[in-house]
Amino acid sequence: MPSRFRFKFRGDYSDLGPDGRFLQVARCVRPVLNIMTALVDDDREPQRGYLLLGPPGTGKTLLACILLNELMLRRARPGRFVNLSRKFFQQLRDTYSQDSEQYGKTFQILEHMCNIPYLVLDDFGVQRGTEWETEMLYDLVDARYGDENFTIVTSNQSRAELEQVAGGRVLSRLVEMCYVVDMQGQDYRQFLIS
Repeated sequence: MPSRFRFKFRGDYSDLGPDGRFLQVARCVRPVLNIMTALVDDDREPQRGYLLLGPPGTGKTLLACILLNELMLRRARPGRFVNLSRKFFQQLRDTYSQDSEQYGKTFQILEHMCNIPYLVLDDFGVQRGTEWETEMLYDLVDARYGDENFTIVTSNQSRAELEQVAGGRVLSRLVEMCYVVDMQGQDYRQFLIS
């Protein structure tokens, strides 16, 4: 998990921008935080995850990390944050290189990701879309779907763009296994440069 989100919890979410104005995206996030409170405080394991869609800077990664941190802390079960735009596919590629410490460990890495109780897939849809990447991503989502493992997915892509991944098979599973939250609003980071 990125260090800036590592210790973020419910109390760290703010409805206000740096200038003190109410953030438009907060209308989308507040209901999710309320559902999250019930989810985290409930003794039962969560059945559905979240698919957080929206433009950059609307708090998708922050919200995903808050959910993950709360669940890991309250349930004392492991979770994992995976940024699809950087390390995940490179880590898998390294398993095919004889010079890598990860050589031959493709199955172990995927098996861990498929079975970990709580998983965040950040920046879904930014992968290059090679046949191999699409297959790896589909296998991961399909395994988590089949085992009903709690998954949070963030994406800057529209539903129409996500529909193109694996011929719609990935999005079809995600919308069944996740609550879809459209996080529309102004880019929080833009407040910082104005």
